Amino acid sequence: MPVQKSQLHRLMRIASLLKENRYPNSETLVKEFRRIAVEEELEIECGKKTILRDMKVLEQEFGCPLAFDRVRNGYYLKHHGWDFIAPALLDENEMLAAVIGARIAEEIFPAPLKNKIRNAVDYLLQNNNPDFLDTANMESLSILSGLYANIDPKIFQTLFQGWQTNHCVKISYADWQSELSERIIEPHTLVFFNNSWYTKAFCYLKEQPRTFALQRIKSAELLKGIFEPDKEIISSVNPDDFLGFAKIRNVKLTATSFALDRLKSSPLHTHQVIYDDGTVEIPAVSKEVLFPFILSQAGNIKILEPSELKSELKCILQKMLADC
Repeated sequence: MPVQKSQLHRLMRIASLLKENRYPNSETLVKEFRRIAVEEELEIECGKKTILRDMKVLEQEFGCPLAFDRVRNGYYLKHHGWDFIAPALLDENEMLAAVIGARIAEEIFPAPLKNKIRNAVDYLLQNNNPDFLDTANMESLSILSGLYANIDPKIFQTLFQGWQTNHCVKISYADWQSELSERIIEPHTLVFFNNSWYTKAFCYLKEQPRTFALQRIKSAELLKGIFEPDKEIISSVNPDDFLGFAKIRNVKLTATSFALDRLKSSPLHTHQVIYDDGTVEIPAVSKEVLFPFILSQAGNIKILEPSELKSELKCILQKMLADC
């Protein structure tokens, strides 16, 4: 049964008094909680009926060996081997963060990790009853940009464990031409990028950092070898250079207001500059990122510089039209 914050405070105080052989009863506890409410500014004040319910909760929910001494007119412990294990008590903001985090995890993590996160939050909800759940319909909180690539749960779990414990992983990897190769990697990072999972890792075969798409990993085996996290590899994970494509420097575009809105919400570079006349300056961008973006804007973006990039896009468009 979920425990309210005020009730948990009362249960903790009652358990303390019982441990100290203070023989509390409903009348003395009402006075004690009234004093605490004033001195410590806690929402703990209540009546005798609430005290009796709390005693029942201690006995039934927490296994308290409770008894009543009529001579001393108070409750006591039949034995002192009992400990009150208080459930985790989170405030509204902490519970909101946990619930939203679980909703996001359900969309971007494959099983079984998303199930573990969901179970952990469900456990917190068993012991906490946040007010926002009375009005918020969490099912209406949607994450449309979720995990679309099909990843083997066992492979993800192995990579996750390697990343988490700094263990090397042996993988069988298929490149973009579907050619398989055996690799031993150090998974220094796990990255959710463009609705897919990647690891930027040190590859022993290539003797340098490489980025691996998890959906292309056909098998994964956790090894005994341990590695030290590489700060340089970790810090190299950024939206401007994550996939490691060759970059075109100092690209200049012109765009309509429609395309500018898209560029503001989805920048092609973190340091791009947009001017009032619709000119856009991009310090560096790959053709693999730029060309699909321009084509998706249906003529609302044009390349100004460099001229050779403009000519290359023109050839691509002519080829597309010739094949129609």
